[in-house]
Amino acid sequence: MDPHHHHHHHQHEHGSGLPNLAEANKAHFNENAHNYDAIPYILEATKKIGEGILAAIPFDKESTTVLDYACGTGLVANALVPHSKSVTGVDISEGMIKQYIQRFEKQGVSSDKVKGICQELKGEPGELDGAKFDVVVCSMAYHHFDPSTLQNTSTILASFLRPGGHLAIVDNEPTAGGAQGDLPAQTIGKPDGFTSADMERIFSGAGLRSFSYSHLTQFERRDGVQQRIFLAKAQKPSL
Repeated sequence: MDPHHHHHHHQHEHGSGLPNLAEANKAHFNENAHNYDAIPYILEATKKIGEGILAAIPFDKESTTVLDYACGTGLVANALVPHSKSVTGVDISEGMIKQYIQRFEKQGVSSDKVKGICQELKGEPGELDGAKFDVVVCSMAYHHFDPSTLQNTSTILASFLRPGGHLAIVDNEPTAGGAQGDLPAQTIGKPDGFTSADMERIFSGAGLRSFSYSHLTQFERRDGVQQRIFLAKAQKPSL
């Protein structure tokens, strides 16, 4: 298993180009949900991702509310929960959400502070009870999305931000070996990574400002390729 995929993440938007991507990802990640937390390099990568998000965006444990989209088993959320007022995890994989909820129940975290919801966000009125968040995070999921839906997905995620809130996306930088690694090809939407220009275009299209893109961490995949990971963030304009 390839660490930059296998702590979670799946297609959340059906697109005309790759109509089976969501179902392929749902099946793959439901089947493998129980395996993820046992893989050391996944734990290390997600720890660095969590630390990177905390370093890049201001968090206040008394007030910061977080939406963790394509949350998987909660490995990234695990780093964010102690620094947040609340974290809401959303994923299309029931297996992942079950693990996510169990993780925080075992830690004794109240269900008021951490929620896990199995749902595909479509930008429809009333989703998540109309909640708005200070931070929206999507880690290592964009390469599973149909590229034709990425702009729409990003606009939907931005719609859940309060004015002044931050959207943070973590994913693969362009890599000679592509993003697939050990993953089934049918689960990959964009195998060649995302440049700063790619992400700036997507964030700008979602109406966000103050864009930044930075190298976050890297690790050696099972196929020997050095996989580099970026953190891209931008801010919803204040009223």
